[in-house]
Amino acid sequence: MSKKTPNKLWLLGSILLFLQCTSSVPYRDYVDINTAWHSDGPVEFELPPLSGNYDLFIHLRNDNNYRFSNIFLIAEWYQNDLQLTTDTLEYAMSAPDGSWLGKGFSEVKESKLYWKEGVLLSDSLRYRIKISHALRESGAVAGIEALSGILSVGLAVENIR
Repeated sequence: MSKKTPNKLWLLGSILLFLQCTSSVPYRDYVDINTAWHSDGPVEFELPPLSGNYDLFIHLRNDNNYRFSNIFLIAEWYQNDLQLTTDTLEYAMSAPDGSWLGKGFSEVKESKLYWKEGVLLSDSLRYRIKISHALRESGAVAGIEALSGILSVGLAVENIR
């Protein structure tokens, strides 16, 4: 075995490691909620130019001040200035025993919530997403105006796996 063989193996291993580390997430952004998430204050995201098929995920970071086992979201999808869809979404935030479903090591947990599958994007179009909460107390008609415990709202555009 020549001296160059270990160098070639090291180079090959480095290339493979680099390829595995390249992100399958071409876009991810978060908006921090400073005090409480107000029902009349949607979180907005404008996507960078992207072409191809992608899956969309909503990320929520919450702490123990969030006092509900689920959350209702309104997600609006815009292409240029045309509203394409409005989705009303419900996600579980805790297990039946009260433990948070999100991931994290402290009292802050992050939930990755599946929203859309196989969305075709074109880099010649502008895409904008608005997310707001639509939570209300059980039996109440009026919604909660200021929702505590949600620390940030995120959006991820991921390559289809």
